[in-house]
Amino acid sequence: MKNFDQYNFKRIIIVAYRLPFKLVRKKDESHAVQNSGGLVSAILSLSERMHSRGGTTTEILWAGTGEKELRDINVRPGFKLCPVEIPRKINDKFYGGFCNDTIWPLFHYFPSRTVYDKSYFDAYVAANELFLKKLQGLISPGDFVWVHDYQLFLLPGLIRKVFPDINIGFFLHIPFPSFELFRLLPRKWREIILSGMTGADVVGFHTNDYNQNFIKSVRRTLGYKVEQNYISVEDRLCKADAFPIGIDFNKFHEACHSQKTNIQKDKLRKELSDKKLIFSIDRLDYSKGFLQRLKAFEYFLDKYPVWHHKVVFNMVVIPSRDNIEAYRELKKEIEATVGRINGKYSTLGWRPLIYQYKSIPFNELVAIYNLSDVGLITPLRDGMNLVSKEYVACQTRHYGMLVLSELAGASVELNESILINPTDTDETADAINRALSMPDEEKKSRITKMQNRLSRYNVFTWTTDFFNRVDEVNKDQMNMQVKFMDSYAMNDLRDKYKKADKRLFFLDYDGTLTPIARLPEMAVLDESTKDRLRAIIADKRNTVVVISGRRKEFLEEQFNDIDAVLVAEHGYLIKRPKADWKNYMDIDLSWKEKIKPVLDDYADRCPGSMVEEKQASVVWHYRNAEEEYATLRIHELKDDLSEILKSDPKLRALEGKKVLEIKSILYDKGTVASAMISEGSYDFIIALGDDNTDEDLFKVIPDYGCTIKVGPRLSNARYSVRSQSQINEILNLFTRPEPL
Repeated sequence: MKNFDQYNFKRIIIVAYRLPFKLVRKKDESHAVQNSGGLVSAILSLSERMHSRGGTTTEILWAGTGEKELRDINVRPGFKLCPVEIPRKINDKFYGGFCNDTIWPLFHYFPSRTVYDKSYFDAYVAANELFLKKLQGLISPGDFVWVHDYQLFLLPGLIRKVFPDINIGFFLHIPFPSFELFRLLPRKWREIILSGMTGADVVGFHTNDYNQNFIKSVRRTLGYKVEQNYISVEDRLCKADAFPIGIDFNKFHEACHSQKTNIQKDKLRKELSDKKLIFSIDRLDYSKGFLQRLKAFEYFLDKYPVWHHKVVFNMVVIPSRDNIEAYRELKKEIEATVGRINGKYSTLGWRPLIYQYKSIPFNELVAIYNLSDVGLITPLRDGMNLVSKEYVACQTRHYGMLVLSELAGASVELNESILINPTDTDETADAINRALSMPDEEKKSRITKMQNRLSRYNVFTWTTDFFNRVDEVNKDQMNMQVKFMDSYAMNDLRDKYKKADKRLFFLDYDGTLTPIARLPEMAVLDESTKDRLRAIIADKRNTVVVISGRRKEFLEEQFNDIDAVLVAEHGYLIKRPKADWKNYMDIDLSWKEKIKPVLDDYADRCPGSMVEEKQASVVWHYRNAEEEYATLRIHELKDDLSEILKSDPKLRALEGKKVLEIKSILYDKGTVASAMISEGSYDFIIALGDDNTDEDLFKVIPDYGCTIKVGPRLSNARYSVRSQSQINEILNLFTRPEPL
C-alpha cells in the first residue's frame, strides 16, 4: 500500500454537501468550528496525518455549502475551504425535499415515508449543476476529485463530461437499498442517478451488500456489463467496491487516559456510585430506532427485575432537523416514552433512564464510552455507525460490551459484539442482560479481537485503500484503452510475420471471420475468406486455430476442406487436421438438468429468443427478441441463475453478443490457447476476436504477440478495428507477397 505522498495527485478536492466547518461569531470576531460527522473526522484526520509527516505537497480543498467568509479562514495548513452557494428556493426542495424526503427514507428502508415530487428532483439536478459550475473554476489536471454522499449522486457524471481525463471517486455513506426498493423511483430518476454515480472511476460503499445492491441496480436499469465489480461504461471502466470507513482508533483509545478525560470519568463515577451504565448516542432520526430501543429497555426491566436499582441507561440524542415537523413529533414521542418509563420504575433513590437532548464534548463522550458497561447501538438501518467503533476503541481497563444492530453496516466488522435485530424486543432485552452478565474474560477477549481489527483498518487505511483502488483502475484503463490499427501498426505486423519462423493464428468465428447474422445458421464462410485461410495454411510455418463457441458439427461443415485446428464450445472440444474430435477435459454435465428448464422458461417468456443445448453448455440466444424487452429479461435471468451458480462454484455464466451461456469454469478459450502456445516455440502469435468470450484468449497471448478486437470497446486486446470487414485487410497481410 502506498504512503500518502506517493500518489500523483496534485490536489485532493473533497466535494460534499456541507463544509467541515461552520462560522461562529463572537462580538467582532469570527472563527471556524468543526462540524460533527464521520466524513469530517476522517478527512481532517487524514489531512493532519499527511502534513504532520512533512514533505507532502498535496493540498486538500473541500467544496461544500457554507458561509462565504470561510473561504478566507485558514483552518489548518494545506487545507482550504471553498463555499458553494445554492439559492434558498432551490435548496429547500433539493436538500429539504429530494435528499431528506425521497432519498433518505427510501435508502433506509422506509418506503412509506418517501415523497415522489418532480419539482424536488428538478431542484436536485439544479443543485448538482451548481456544484459543477463552482468546480469548473477549481479543477485542473492532476487533481483527484472525491465526491461524497447521496446529495451529489449526479456530480461525478457531470464532472466527467467536462473533464473526461480527471480522476474521480464517489463514496456513499448511507446504505444502497435492494433493487426492489430502488426501482420504486421513477425510471428516469434511476437512470440519471446511476449514470451520475458511474461517472466516477471508483464508487465506494461501506459493505459488500450495498455494493452488490448497486451493481444489480446498474445491470437492471442501465444494462451495463459488470464483471468482477468492473462496470463497462461506454469507452471506460468504473469499479464498484466496499470500503468500510474506519475511525482514528489511536485518537479515541489514547484519549481514555488524558487528563481532561480522567476529570470527566471522576465526575461520572461519583454520579453512578455502584450502578452499571448502559449508554447510547445518536442523531435525532427515525432510522435510529429510539422508540424500539426504549421499548426493549422497558421490557428488560420487566423481565429482569434483579437489575432494578443496579443499572442506569443514559440515552443521548443529538439535535438534528428541529425545523421539520416529523422530527419534532419524534422528539415528543421519545420524551413521552422516557417520562412514562421513569414514572413506572423510578424511586426516590433511582431513576433508570437519563435522557439528554444535546451534543456531548469530546472528552466527556470518551469518558462515557470508557466507563459504560453496555454500548446499546440499535439503529433500524445505518450505513456504517461509527459510534459503535468509537465505543469499542474506548474500552481499556474497564471492559464493556457492545450490543449492536445487525442492520448497521458496522455489524460486518464487529461480529464479536452481541448482534440483535432491533425490531425484536425480546432479543434486545436478553442481549442487554447477557452483556451485563458476561464474564470479564469473555468481554476482554471479544473486545480485543474487535480492537485489533479496528486498529488495522482505521480511517487512514480507508482513505489509502480507496486511493489504491483508483490507482488500479487507472492502470486497467490504460491497459484497456482502445487503440485502433493504423498503417504503421499494419506494416509492423507484416514485418514481424515475415521475419518469423513459426507462427500461430487464433481466429474467432462469429463477428470475426464472418459478420454477425440474424440467425446462427446464416453465418457461413464466404469463398474469399476460405481462400485467404487456405493461403495462410499453405505456408508450413503457419498453424491456424479457429476457436469458437460453436458446436463441433457446424465448424466441421464450414471447414471441411480447410486444414485448420478447430476448437468448439469455447475450448471443450478440439479437432486437429486429419484427426477426430477430442474432449479438452472430462467434466460432470449433470448440472444441465437444472439449468435448461430455467432457460426454457425465459425463452417462453421472451418471444424471439431461443435455447441452444451444446455438448457441454446451454445457451440462451436473444438477438431476435425485441431489444427493450430482452434487456429486461436478460437481467432477470442473470439474477435467477446467480442463486443456482452460488451452489455450484464450478459453473459460469458467460455473456457474449446477445447470448448468455452457462458452462464450466474449468476451461475457456484462454486455457486451450495457453496449452497450444506451450506446445511449440512460436515466434509470431496473433489472436483475433470480437466479444467478451475472447477476452480470456487475449489475456494469455504473450507480450510479443498481437491481439486485435473487432469493435471500439474496452478490451485486453492491444489493438482494435472498427468493423468485421477490416479483418480481411489483416488476413491479406499474410497472403500477399508484396509489401504494403
